[in-house]
Amino acid sequence: MLKRYAFSFYEVVVCIERARRTASVDSGKVNTYRLEELSESLIQMRAECIKLDLAHTPDLISHVESEVLRKGKNYTCEDMVNHLETLASSFATELRKELVFRIADERRKYFEKVDLFGLRVNTAFPSCVAEITNAGNCYALEQNEASAFHSMKILERGLGVLAKKFGVDFSHTNWHNVIEQIEKQIRNMDFSFGADWKEQQKFYSQAATHFMFLKDAWRNHIMHVRDVYDEGRALSIFSHVRELMQALTEGGLKE
Repeated sequence: MLKRYAFSFYEVVVCIERARRTASVDSGKVNTYRLEELSESLIQMRAECIKLDLAHTPDLISHVESEVLRKGKNYTCEDMVNHLETLASSFATELRKELVFRIADERRKYFEKVDLFGLRVNTAFPSCVAEITNAGNCYALEQNEASAFHSMKILERGLGVLAKKFGVDFSHTNWHNVIEQIEKQIRNMDFSFGADWKEQQKFYSQAATHFMFLKDAWRNHIMHVRDVYDEGRALSIFSHVRELMQALTEGGLKE
């Protein structure tokens, strides 16, 4: 599972290193102020270790804390230097085993977001929430083709709802036939749909046209691995699908 971390552990490392350098130039016993500062740093360091799922360093922190408590006023600057150097080495060693991704600033807003299409779409199409988040995550992590794939899964759910609205079977995967049948039903709309049936007809006709366009432009190529998608195309697909799903929601369609 992807986890998101701020680099707060860097602040902890800086604090630990500052304490180590101070202790290395001093001698004798550590004063009360330094001991309190050390204890606070160890607490923060343990919290960061837990966030990063580090196994060995937290045990070392517990050992240092027990030594500080055991020695009390007899805890020396030499003890402090040795303990902090051991902790720094352990922390660095464990961090080297972690695989860390840096997300570019312009893509960060797409990572781990559940409302990229808006809360109204989430409410109207709850089955799309996970796909929307996945499409955003993949785009943020520069997995452009995967993002495009998830966008098409979202689009498929939207088409399924439109097909259901007009009683069109959507159990097969040939979108062209499905959309053509929907368009046929739209052309047959009349007063039985209400006094505003002409406005509804216009809305549904535009929606069906958009589905046909997106099918021809992207869906067939993505699902049949016919093309390569770079950052620009992945974002364009994501944006077009978002606009269509928002329009469907505003038009009253929902699962």
